[in-house]
Amino acid sequence: MGFEVVKCATVDVGGLVLPNVDPQSPERSGGLLEYTRERILARGVDEVVTVFAPNTEGDSIAVVGCRCDSPERLAEGDVMVRVPAGYFAKFVPDGQVDDPIADVWKQAEDAAKEGRIDRAFAEEIEITRAPNAVELFISLT
Repeated sequence: MGFEVVKCATVDVGGLVLPNVDPQSPERSGGLLEYTRERILARGVDEVVTVFAPNTEGDSIAVVGCRCDSPERLAEGDVMVRVPAGYFAKFVPDGQVDDPIADVWKQAEDAAKEGRIDRAFAEEIEITRAPNAVELFISLT
């Protein structure tokens, strides 16, 4: 299990909003997150970018979509969220695993518990590409 600290530029993501999401939950909002990801893939994109932003209830608001360079390129009904530039811990699946998304979130949770990263609990980015490629960017203080 490893990660690398990377400096990321500002990222704009356009997509659909899901309130009160716990990204680390095994149920992942009762399948709504996966359903929304499938809807975005149906648009013909190569990668789905999900931004998790903390809300006041301790969960996250998720924007599931793709990179978007201007508001004019948003699909009708989509919103745009900007993730500011900063330092992130980048996690990828640890070898062949049954659920690569659960694996990267577990790695991030373990790294935080062990004190190897200091999470900022700001915007965090999950990128999925077919068939099983996943990258998770955890915001750092």
